[in-house]
Amino acid sequence: MNAPLPRRVFEDVMPSSEVSDSGAPDGPTGLTPTDRGGLPEAVRRVLVQLLKGPYVMRERHSQLWPTLVTHEGVVRERLGDLFLELVLDRDAGLAFVRNMSAPDVELPRVIRSTPLTLIDTALVLYLREQLLRAEAAASRVFVGRDELDDHLAVYRSAADTDSATYARRVNASVEKMKNASVLLGTPEDGRFEISPVLAMVFDADEVIAVARELRGLVARATGENGAGEAV
Repeated sequence: MNAPLPRRVFEDVMPSSEVSDSGAPDGPTGLTPTDRGGLPEAVRRVLVQLLKGPYVMRERHSQLWPTLVTHEGVVRERLGDLFLELVLDRDAGLAFVRNMSAPDVELPRVIRSTPLTLIDTALVLYLREQLLRAEAAASRVFVGRDELDDHLAVYRSAADTDSATYARRVNASVEKMKNASVLLGTPEDGRFEISPVLAMVFDADEVIAVARELRGLVARATGENGAGEAV
């Protein structure tokens, strides 16, 4: 499974200039003697954060979010020039970019997908399911490392490896999700917040399809008939 997992969040920096509602520069935009860019610094910083990824989040990028929302149009235009499209959910306070697609023409793939191992896939699925269960309450979702270990233990037979090696692979998968800002750190050691961005890149239909595939894989590996719920 290849999923467009978010990439690492980089530290936000205070923008130092403004742009008009139309997206046109308010005064000179040159930052260096050789700068030929047409956008003010604030909008450029939004574009850079979107391209670095994994996303712009209202709560974590409070200095960039207002600029993104106010100047959404010009941001979409500049991303479109790079064969990218902006995915923006104002209610959730999240935005990220993905490759542009067209039905009749093959477009360049600017953002590369992250290949997922079996353990990665099982972990992403579990995290997405936790978000689905919390959607009605519209609350933030937290998970402990012990919960992740317990859930992923069922896949060791399918991974066909010894317990020590499997534990290292689980650790690597958890670290991958942390580096991709899918798992967000909290003040409590070993406890994470699940980024709501998963709900935007991994919809309910995909959850059902992937869960079915994983159940079949585990059933084949363990010799069971697949009647029980593995995920």
